[in-house]
Amino acid sequence: MRIHYQAWWAATVAALAIAAPTAKADVKTADVASGPIVVAADAPPAEKRAAEELRDAFAQVAGKRPEIVATPPAAGSPAVLVGKASGLKTDGLGPEDFTIRVADGRIAVAGGSPRGTLYGVYSLLEDEFGVRFLTAACTSIPAVDPSRTIADGERTFRPRFSWRYSYYRANMDHPELAARLRNNAVVGDPALGGKSSWELISHTVSNWIPVARLGKSHPELFSLVDGKRRANMTEDHFGEGGTQPCFTNPEVKRRIIEGVLAELEKKNQTDGVVSISQNDNQQYCRCADCAAIDDREGSHMGSLLALLNEAGEAVAKVRPGVCVGTLAYQHTRKPPKTMKPGPNVAIQLCSIEACQVHPLDDPSCERNREFCSDLDGWCKISDKVYVWNYNVDFASYNLPCPNLEIIGANVKYLARNGVRGVFMQASGDGRNTELCDLRNDLISRMLWDPSQDDRRVIDEFVDRYYGAAAGDVKAYLRLIVETPRAKGVHRHCFGTAADYGFDESTGREALALLEAGMKKAESPTVRDRVEKLTIGPRTILLEKPFARWIRGHQREIGDGLLKEAPPEAYRGCEEQIRELFRLYDRHGVDRFSERISAATLKATLPASVVEPIKEE
Repeated sequence: MRIHYQAWWAATVAALAIAAPTAKADVKTADVASGPIVVAADAPPAEKRAAEELRDAFAQVAGKRPEIVATPPAAGSPAVLVGKASGLKTDGLGPEDFTIRVADGRIAVAGGSPRGTLYGVYSLLEDEFGVRFLTAACTSIPAVDPSRTIADGERTFRPRFSWRYSYYRANMDHPELAARLRNNAVVGDPALGGKSSWELISHTVSNWIPVARLGKSHPELFSLVDGKRRANMTEDHFGEGGTQPCFTNPEVKRRIIEGVLAELEKKNQTDGVVSISQNDNQQYCRCADCAAIDDREGSHMGSLLALLNEAGEAVAKVRPGVCVGTLAYQHTRKPPKTMKPGPNVAIQLCSIEACQVHPLDDPSCERNREFCSDLDGWCKISDKVYVWNYNVDFASYNLPCPNLEIIGANVKYLARNGVRGVFMQASGDGRNTELCDLRNDLISRMLWDPSQDDRRVIDEFVDRYYGAAAGDVKAYLRLIVETPRAKGVHRHCFGTAADYGFDESTGREALALLEAGMKKAESPTVRDRVEKLTIGPRTILLEKPFARWIRGHQREIGDGLLKEAPPEAYRGCEEQIRELFRLYDRHGVDRFSERISAATLKATLPASVVEPIKEE
């Protein structure tokens, strides 16, 4: 299995290069950017959208808005031919694969249905015209060099990952950005290519075995821990520590399998995945039947996988195109010794314990060595392995997270090791969180094409987005990623500033760098972009009064702690807190952490601390 994927990956990377030209490279970018753009009158919505994207970009590239036509111009005239009008064969191309051919003074782009042609056009704009879709409000389009030409040739591209999900709110709020960055897990609009039929596998068993409804009448359906059934909970996941179903109980199996089949029937689902996955806690069942399987397999996935394989067989009989998916998460992360997932059972391995400072495949990081071992084990017994990777500090969304330089390395590692698709969890339930613009660009571009140089992707975004302030922003980024590394820090996705090795001196140095960048900014727009970054170091400097809120994120403590911070915690910090909330308001920051909104945090502080806040 591993050799198969490595060979496939090498072939895909090799296919990126345009074939050697067979004639003089005489397709001028200036000529094709002047149009026309040819798209069939009866083309599907995504192909028409592709033509419109070309037209709008070319209007800025060449300073002239080209026409979109249904009939190609006379032979010898430059044009871009899109989709059905291209004459290219698309047989054998997957839903996102595409071919670009440069010949006879023209460019032809066509791909598989429904997203291939649209994604091909985005790649053409990026690769040959230097266009970068940075944010929903900022597309960087350089002027065309009149002397530049594109070599004759043909290339076909097939994305390495079939499912790609950068979990930032900008992608949900602006589906056109998600499409441009080729996040195929978000967009439903057919004009933007629709989305993959694959879905995020998440916690679902409480849909069929809810403790609030069944706990009192059927305690035997729930996990046995310390000799007692955990059936008196009010909530499945976290309330009173949560509970799990007893997965070997025949009634649990019946209810889950029948529930899944009914759900598939109701949705008329014929492909993709249906999730059967544990609740979000580690209160797994220790009854004799569950323990016997788990002990034999050396993993608490054993008892769950037995149910999954049975469900997979039932689903295959009525919906053969649908997979049954589950999380390999916390206590179920380790692959079993002898059992294997059925042919239609998918595994989504979660890296929640992994280090945010070092790459997943860094052999010096003990936390990550264990994850790599688990990934290797799952890929040996399944060809349907997906990964849920964490790229956020859940405890403080606006605290600098030191993982920027490991994102590319992690995606490359997953690409080399048989993973089919990746969910990169970030702060998707919040807006305008720490480095969200840069991170979304980096994650999306690396998922689309892991062969890219991630350092170059970072530098290019910073140069284009922050302009004259780019040097100071890059120095700030280096400080954030190098500080914990130099201090020997290993830390997962929950932490305070101190947990990541940041102290007051770090915060002051970081703020000084960004304030210097603000002074160099060539426009109010660029200055605002840099100002938004200052929320990060200001959060470091507010470690003392905010530490209790960050620690309060932990589920076993709960939100009650928010109201317990003593007044002396804020003393001397009032002005800094007011400035932080001013920046929150100015830049649309709506969350402090996964569990605490900006409004909730503000409401728990004394009025004397947060007021007056001047609106700008």
